[in-house]
Amino acid sequence: MAEFTALRQEILERVKAQQQLLTLQLTVTATIFGFAISQEDMTAVMLIVPFSSYLLCGRLVAQHFGTVRVAEYIDTRLSDRIPGGLHWESWLRRGPYKPHLLGSLLPLLLTFAGASALALSSTLGYVFGGADVGAGARIGLAAVWFAGLAATALSLMLVLQMTGRASIRSWRQTGLF
Repeated sequence: MAEFTALRQEILERVKAQQQLLTLQLTVTATIFGFAISQEDMTAVMLIVPFSSYLLCGRLVAQHFGTVRVAEYIDTRLSDRIPGGLHWESWLRRGPYKPHLLGSLLPLLLTFAGASALALSSTLGYVFGGADVGAGARIGLAAVWFAGLAATALSLMLVLQMTGRASIRSWRQTGLF
């Protein structure tokens, strides 16, 4: 039972870390947008959002898969060693719960990939159009913009994988074990 208690505590810590990462994402994104909007000629600062979003999304997903891994260990290894078993994880897996669009998928998409897409669309005119920027700087901004687009796509893929909407790779192949 001591091992089970320690593992359940680890799960709680991982869930707490996920909530902190979500809060950090919202705070960082709002701060960057607020700063860029309030200061003249600071539009390019919004190009930070896709990268910070991707990094925080990656950490959130890692915490999720770590939690899944601990729960699987409890179910497959630990439950059999306890008289009567520990059936919480088995019960959860048998349950009808599947993350749904409005409750889990859409908020995560808006928080990570959505914020990134908004930042990229807000900087589109600055990077590719009317801003008074030299050719070398424009090429650099365009390279950062396209890298941000790739980071946005990766965030989208991570959220879809985490919510079970895309089987890009199984979580066993993510290297988190």
